[in-house]
Amino acid sequence: MRKLIDDKVQYSDAPTALKDPALANFHQFTDLTITLNSDSDIDCVGIGLFDAVSLTVTLNDGTTDFVEVISFTENGLYMLSKTYTGIETIRLQHTGSLMGRFGAGKSRFFGCAPQREPGFYSTYEPRVTASGQVINNAGGITGRTIGVDFRYKIDDDAYTDFVNAYPSQVGRGYPFFIYFDKETHRMPYERLYAQTDNNLLFQSAVNRFLYSRRFEYTERF
Repeated sequence: MRKLIDDKVQYSDAPTALKDPALANFHQFTDLTITLNSDSDIDCVGIGLFDAVSLTVTLNDGTTDFVEVISFTENGLYMLSKTYTGIETIRLQHTGSLMGRFGAGKSRFFGCAPQREPGFYSTYEPRVTASGQVINNAGGITGRTIGVDFRYKIDDDAYTDFVNAYPSQVGRGYPFFIYFDKETHRMPYERLYAQTDNNLLFQSAVNRFLYSRRFEYTERF
């Protein structure tokens, strides 16, 4: 699977709603240019709460425009055709009207252990009467969950991303944009916008800079 850990949009002049972890805080636009605070390597974008089926992303390194067209299917991580280096601005264009959070940066690949635990969760708390009838509560949501185990797959690059993003993103519980690229034929879903616990403890390998950890992801909205 691939995951965006260090979201470069968080350090940009993007509208607040596009950097907010709650997708319901959307920003209305059809054409928007985001300026990053430093030249960045980008090979993926994260999209949430999008009301169009196609997003045109134009990356600029100060001299050249690189255009990518993303076909949107669900909230999560979308890979670009290659890694673009030294990107200064990102232009977003679409035929819809709004978007929740938007992310971009360098994805990290994690090979999952064979055992994966997909499932579902619910925040509904129905009441059961004395006669055994179920009465719905006023509100709630349902979502997807998955548990995955990365055994000695967290390398120096991924660890550095965690270090850089922990104060402003990971440590604050921001959900991750995820894409199950290598697991699609064994997974019931392909993408997720999901949160995990924000207290990180890794298990190290003996002879190499590699770490292991199990992550429990819960879909967020």
